[in-house]
Amino acid sequence: MLVGLLFGLGICLALVVPLPAARGRRKGALVSSGPTLGKIAYSAPFGIWIESGGQVAWVNDYCLKTFMEQDGHFKGIDAFEKLTAKAVSGAEEVFRLKSVQPESPEAFSIQSQKNGAGTVFYAKDATLLAETENELKRFIQTLTATFAHLPIGIAVFDRERDLTLFNPALSSLLELAPDWLARRPSMRAFLDRLRNNGSIPEPRDFTTLRQEFAELESGAFTGKYEVDWALPSGAIYRVTGRPHPRGGAALLFEDISRTAAMEAGYRAEIRQLYAALESLSEAVAIFNQAGELTYANDAFDELWSCTLSTAVAPPTVTDVSRLFQKNCLPTPVWGEFRNFIHDLSERSQWQAQITHTCGAKLTMTVSPIADGRVFCEFKRAGASPEPEQLADST
Repeated sequence: MLVGLLFGLGICLALVVPLPAARGRRKGALVSSGPTLGKIAYSAPFGIWIESGGQVAWVNDYCLKTFMEQDGHFKGIDAFEKLTAKAVSGAEEVFRLKSVQPESPEAFSIQSQKNGAGTVFYAKDATLLAETENELKRFIQTLTATFAHLPIGIAVFDRERDLTLFNPALSSLLELAPDWLARRPSMRAFLDRLRNNGSIPEPRDFTTLRQEFAELESGAFTGKYEVDWALPSGAIYRVTGRPHPRGGAALLFEDISRTAAMEAGYRAEIRQLYAALESLSEAVAIFNQAGELTYANDAFDELWSCTLSTAVAPPTVTDVSRLFQKNCLPTPVWGEFRNFIHDLSERSQWQAQITHTCGAKLTMTVSPIADGRVFCEFKRAGASPEPEQLADST
């Protein structure tokens, strides 16, 4: 039996199927609930309408008050137009009325569901959602404008492992076409393109590298991911990554070729300096700003009968001055020496005469050098025993 119910401007139809006697009481409850359910749908605080065969078959009160045009018609889904593309993956699709109505929300989130009667549409006020997405777009535009002038290449991948943000430096450093990056390649495609461009160190276990980046993107890494890539071209890139709490990752590509070359040159100069100091017959030592012995040549070890030049843990100036006291006749110089090492004010070179326990006269020259360091030299005054004899006498 087909039962028709009229409420508002809508009609609700219910098909009543004969039920077994044992379920008779349920039948009455089902039929009596028809008007109640219809009234609930009609007075819902959001839009509901049904379309069948391209025509609007039923609308609720919200649609009548919000979507009806001045001529008294409602065109259904055709009355709406989709706003700009989704700002982020997974976001709801937002629509707006083509003909803006007075006091109507600016945007709606519309979902649809097909059934035997046609297609049921549900429209909710999405003004806040649209404003949020617009704010997100403005934020991304601000970030892009900020990153545009940075010399460091920036690549941001979302939780689907697609590139969502990059700056011009990324394109120039890694030789990737901007239009290709704009197509939002996946992280796997991104790494494959880097390998094809020679922007990844070779030889390299590419499968392992790709797995590292996948784990970084998924948040498997904890803390900061950092590695230096020495490319076949001679360039050196420092790659830094940070996983996002909800998936995705931000990758930074910094060209450190110049810095690495400067550091290599500095280390080469240090090695040359140490080689020159090793060739001296005089005992020399260098103390840092913290009062630690950072360098001593072989002549120093021979003079003071020690192995401080190869010590794993740097001895302090107190330890070294005790060694001097042990191998020299009593003198107040060592207290002055310790105070000079620890004094960070303006200092000038000074000398002192000391006597080794073997009787050799030594001239100690103490000179401040760069970075708060102190250079010490011990030179024999006049004829004196050879270093081997000085060592044997102790």
